[in-house]
Amino acid sequence: MRIKLSNRLQAVARQIPAGLTVADIGTDHGYLPVYLVVNDIAPRVIAADRGKRPLDSAQQLVSLLSLESQIDIRLGDGLSVLKTAEAEVICLAGMGGMAIKEIIAANLPLAKAAKRLVLQPQRNVSAVRRFLAANGFKIVAEDLAEDDGFYYEIIAAEPGMMTLTDDEADFGPLLLAEGHALFRDFLILKEADMTQLLVSMAESNSPDSLRRKQQLEDEISRIGKLIGTL
Repeated sequence: MRIKLSNRLQAVARQIPAGLTVADIGTDHGYLPVYLVVNDIAPRVIAADRGKRPLDSAQQLVSLLSLESQIDIRLGDGLSVLKTAEAEVICLAGMGGMAIKEIIAANLPLAKAAKRLVLQPQRNVSAVRRFLAANGFKIVAEDLAEDDGFYYEIIAAEPGMMTLTDDEADFGPLLLAEGHALFRDFLILKEADMTQLLVSMAESNSPDSLRRKQQLEDEISRIGKLIGTL
């Protein structure tokens, strides 16, 4: 059976080094673990989720393909399902950035015992980058993926030290330094979304609204200048 991943999950899979044990936290229906094993990227995957229903679907898929010896299905919250150093790569994809921060912070020594974290926050990506910098991780790779008109940022981080400027935290240190085929389109869409939000607030004049509109104007200007350099 051939497993076809979305562009988003393919980009996540590309950041997972071959030959290492992987923990996919928040695995949902288990497509990523199956893809990693079937394509000989990972010899063993721990597929964990706090939801019983998606895990039941993952278990059915694993059983259908007779992959029980390589994919371990676990019900539980965050990294609590793991023992220290049990997973060489920890993957947290398809959840909010604040949730990713909370999961790592709740078991920080365990997260730092892994060789690599592969993260795909759905939002609040800059907060994730700042959290990594403040907690002994260094971003070693970044990628972008487009699915159905939405852009997703993928971050690979390893134990180490880094400092980030505001632009690096907001837009990605390696995306800025190395570029990406999708980076300009990603920024254009971000600029358009912020402009639309600003327009929708045109008649809001409370102090909080005025502050928010000024923030949006500053951000739109900053993104516009960055687009102009690409």
